[in-house]
Order: sequence, then C-alpha cells, then structure tokens
Amino acid sequence: MAAVRIGLVGAGFMGKIHSIAYRNAGMLFGAEIPAVDTVAVTDFDPTLADRAVANWGWSRSERSWQDVTAADDVDVVDICTPNDNHVDIALDAFHHGKHVLCEKPLALDAESCLRLCQAAAASDRVAQVGFVYRQWPAVAMARQLVDEGAIGTIRTARAQFLLDYNGNPDVPMSWRFDKVRAGSGALGDVGSHCIDLLQYLAGPISTVAAARMQRFVDQRRGADGNLVDVTVDDQTEILADFESGATGTILASWAGTGHKCDLGFEVIGSRGSVAFSWQRSNELQFFDGTEPQDRQGYRTIFVGPAHPGADGIHTVAAQGLGYTDAFTIAARNTLRNLAAGKVLSGPSFVDGLRVAEVTDAVIAAVASGSSEPVVRRAV
Repeated sequence: MAAVRIGLVGAGFMGKIHSIAYRNAGMLFGAEIPAVDTVAVTDFDPTLADRAVANWGWSRSERSWQDVTAADDVDVVDICTPNDNHVDIALDAFHHGKHVLCEKPLALDAESCLRLCQAAAASDRVAQVGFVYRQWPAVAMARQLVDEGAIGTIRTARAQFLLDYNGNPDVPMSWRFDKVRAGSGALGDVGSHCIDLLQYLAGPISTVAAARMQRFVDQRRGADGNLVDVTVDDQTEILADFESGATGTILASWAGTGHKCDLGFEVIGSRGSVAFSWQRSNELQFFDGTEPQDRQGYRTIFVGPAHPGADGIHTVAAQGLGYTDAFTIAARNTLRNLAAGKVLSGPSFVDGLRVAEVTDAVIAAVASGSSEPVVRRAV
C-alpha cells in the first residue's frame, strides 16, 4: 500500500494528539494499514507549526492552510482548528481532491454540516469527524451487546460529560467562549460527544422535549486585560425522545466542579443494561436480567484484545489503555478507510451532521421554552 500523505491544519493541543496517533498507529498496526507520511503542518500561529516540525515529526511548515489544502503531495487534510474555520478549510480540501478528517463539532450548525456532507459526497473522498469516544473498545463492545439484543428493547439512555477546567472565572477569554466562533459552549464542545454516543448506541434522537442552558461566568479578561462578554453556555441539560420510543437525558458541563473528565453513559433495556465511565475507561458494566435472581448484578468486563479496537495494542485484558490510545484507534480506522476508499468504520461527516441537527434543536428548545423536533436532512 502506498503511504498516506497527511497535511495538518492546526498545531495546538489537538494537533499534537493527532500527531502522536499517526506515529503510534504505524508502530502498532503497520502490517494492516498504509504507512503514514506527515508531510505538512500549518497554524494561525506560525511558531506552533514550526514547533510541530521540530518536535512532532512533520516534514515542513506552511504559512497558510491554503498551502496545505492545495499541496500536490498531500492526500489527507486533518483539521484541528477553531470551529468557525472547519467549513472553509474542508470545502477547499475537497475542491483539491483531498480526503478530510475534521475535529468535532463538524461545523457551527446543521446547515453548514449539510454543505460539507454534500461536498464530501460529490468529491467521492473519505470524510470523517473526530468523535473518538464511540470508537473506544468498551463503547464498541456496548454497541455489540445492544445489536445482539443482550439488553432487549431500549427503554431509556443517559449520558453526561462533566469537566471543571472552565469553571474558574480567571480562565482568560478565548474563541471557545465566543458564540460566533464556537457555535455553542459546553453543548458543542463536550455535549456533542454525549449526543453522538447516545445516537450510536440507542438510535436517532427525534425530539428535544426540554433543554436548559446556564452560564456561570458572564465575562472573562481578553488579551488586552479588558473584560469581554461570554456568549456561550457553561452547562446544558437535555431531555430527549428517540425515534424508537425510548427517552434519554444529557448533562454537559465544563464547569462541573470536582469532575476532571467524567464522560459516561447508561443504556437500560427490557432485559439488561450497559454502563460506562471514562474515569474507568478500561471497564464496561453489563447487567444481564435473564440470570437467576440470586446472582443478578452488574458485572465488569475488562477491556482487552478480544474487544474491537484493542486488538494489537496489549495482549492481556486490563493492562490499561488511555486517552492517546483512543486517537490511535481512531487513526487506525481512518487509515483503513483510506485504503478502502470509503468509510468502513468510525464516524462519517453524516454522523457529524446528525449531531448538529440535535444541537440545533437544543438551542431552539432553549429559545422557545418548549419541545422542538430534530429536523433530519437528506444527504
């Protein structure tokens, strides 16, 4: 297989994690995926792109993202920029015949996501969005149990993602606190993962029955020292209905004091349940309601080589996988897809659109104070 030549747009924290993932995927899964050539990197701050060349193994830095999307020696454009840049960069990449991997959320709203889906379909290129948690082995195993009917008919599902890194009012103003650039705050940043996970496990959300957004810090200091208005949510709560008839709840907060990275879900069915917490990321909880009453209870399934995505990393269950491994597994899936010329596994741009449709409905429900349907768009 010919090497896949990658151009990275955005050399901040997420760009670093993606760089590690490409390197690790080659080391762990090299026999089954194309080799990776990290060709070009750019950032709106040129010093970050230069750092990526010096420290992360990229061959050269470019001065603009247009130099990456148009480069003859780039096959894939990997977008790790602020949310408001995703559409322009991805559209230009498709225009130049590139495959695209874009960090989540895919765009600021569903209509923008639809444009990207249509461009991806017209280009016949591989297009994926960075929802890495659904590709995690424990989550993939939960999906397998659901698909096998092990928990029966889904009755309710809940998800939460609580962090506290933006709860401090001394955190300075950044693009993440600006609705024009971010689209939303905790809802889009961490709530999008919850929406994606629940739709992956329990099916499409049809209605946002109720929603509430809260902002705990109204102003933050900008680079010039002056206070700037925050225009996004710090916390969002959602009550949802699924197409299947199941109900669900979501709590997303980046001001959840005491919670460092508390992503979790529970899917409850007519004959069993599955539950997961990222804070115990190598464990999946499974309850089998068909067992005799005297031995019922949640049991722990430890992540190991028998589970989707974990094979090839460790040879013994419960040895432990972590955050960077999640991106390595996602990189493996993307590289497999590139070799096949189509998305075989992992979230596509359409999955990004489906999350954005729910996000739009949440924002509408907050504005109207009533339930709002999730408007599904044909791609």
